[in-house]
Amino acid sequence: MTYAYQSHIYLAEAVLNVKDLTSQTAFYHQIIGLEILSQTETEAILGLGRKALVHLIQAEKTGEVREYYGLYHLAILLPTRKALADVLRHLSDLRIPLVGGADHGYSEALYLEDLEGNGIELYRDKPVSSWDIREDGRIIGVTEALAAQDIYELGEKVDPFILAEGTRMGHIHLSVKDSRAASQFYQKVLGLEDKFSIPSASWIAAGQYHHHLAVNEWAGKGLAPREQGLPGLVYYVLEVESKEELLNIVKQAQELEAPIKWLNSSELDLVDPDGIVTRIRLAR
Repeated sequence: MTYAYQSHIYLAEAVLNVKDLTSQTAFYHQIIGLEILSQTETEAILGLGRKALVHLIQAEKTGEVREYYGLYHLAILLPTRKALADVLRHLSDLRIPLVGGADHGYSEALYLEDLEGNGIELYRDKPVSSWDIREDGRIIGVTEALAAQDIYELGEKVDPFILAEGTRMGHIHLSVKDSRAASQFYQKVLGLEDKFSIPSASWIAAGQYHHHLAVNEWAGKGLAPREQGLPGLVYYVLEVESKEELLNIVKQAQELEAPIKWLNSSELDLVDPDGIVTRIRLAR
């Protein structure tokens, strides 16, 4: 099995500790448009169909997400421009404030935050034929004005609002202390390639995608490493296609002396130098 864009990995879900589980569950359900797949007093799993995308857990500790390295944004990939347009119309009708919007050359994206400051990107990929792909495999991204009015006019009111079928987790963008070091860490351990980098950020991917992971140091050098129980990112889930690939990740992590914890025979946690956890498992 090979994933889209000849990739050997697949982004599955993001798991967040939240201070107000009830409000955050309502936000991801009513505002973002995810279905509630299961819910208890201490956690909620949201997604589409039977596929989890966002897992919320009641935080054990206090604090603000911006005080620690961790999630910059989770990025939900929509299947079409029409699906993105429906999202924009929905958010506009509810007067939900956006952090911004951009045309990245390979994608069109909307940015916002949840009620506790966790970043969210909602985006659609443009056809690969329009990407700026260089001979060495790099995929050059840009940040230009989004054709927001054109997208808005393409949208329709969806009631009750739910994200389009085929929506999935597209990538995860992390806030780190040293973007170059973090990029090299993830390239080495996960077998990813540098698709595009600037001095303060890096976009890396498997296969021919523009990025599965991104890292940036825009929050500065003074944040604290992540700790278990804090509000914000608990871990994100990355799936691989074979046990051989899983064991290779373990081998690369051991060479870098990166902490690994096996959860069972097909699932493990990897901890990076900033305390950020990647949960890696065999595809289900």
